[in-house]
Amino acid sequence: MVRELREALDDHQFEVLYQPQVHLETSTVTGYEALLRWRHPLRGVIEPQDFMRSAELSGLIIPIGLQTLDLICAHISHWDDQLNIAVNFSPRQLSTDNAAREIIDTLDRSGTPHNKVIVEVTELGVVGQNAAATLATLHKEGIRIALDDFGAGFASFAALSELPLDILKVDQSLTWALSDAQHSSERAFIVMESIAAIADKLGMESIAEGVETAEQAAAVTRAGCTTGQGYYFGKPLPADAHTTAVQEPPLAVASPAQHRRWR
Repeated sequence: MVRELREALDDHQFEVLYQPQVHLETSTVTGYEALLRWRHPLRGVIEPQDFMRSAELSGLIIPIGLQTLDLICAHISHWDDQLNIAVNFSPRQLSTDNAAREIIDTLDRSGTPHNKVIVEVTELGVVGQNAAATLATLHKEGIRIALDDFGAGFASFAALSELPLDILKVDQSLTWALSDAQHSSERAFIVMESIAAIADKLGMESIAEGVETAEQAAAVTRAGCTTGQGYYFGKPLPADAHTTAVQEPPLAVASPAQHRRWR
């Protein structure tokens, strides 16, 4: 696969889709998460989970990440400046010595305002000191930092006090538990409400991931989350399909298996 990944880089086979993030009180699109896809010439679209490990181990994730950021900057150059764009970065990329400078230089070459960009990291991506230093530098440059999949691991609360975070993204498993008959939806709601309260007290935005139904959207709103993301609001779409308003009525919901393929 490493050889194919090198060819994919050379041939610009990577593409980006965008999933809306919606303010729960106003139903307004506030921004998008950029989601990487590999359009293989023979196998079609390949999801990140099927190639990311090989990219990480080979070190190719670093040039892939920079090429993807270039593509994102080109896509959003004519978007409304009030729309945010969240970009996921690899733990390995954030840990390189020049990571912060490479990201900032890419934004500056394209004229992308720093405050328009949100760098998304997972807990595993911020354990090392180099990655933490990268995030601190980016934050000082006006780039916001989001902690993804909050609540899915064990280091989240330590990260709250150690990292320059602006946004907490609540893991989708907690959102799904709000309407799962096999789990205690009441307990899930209390946990969701507590996370939203912590974010609010720390001056952070809280984003509920994986919102797939009207019931879940109502629940995360009651819990105090500021923003929602998921198939209820819209599936990942090409750059030219973005909008600033949620479709009314909301998009039809596909099966959970179909939804989770996009993550």
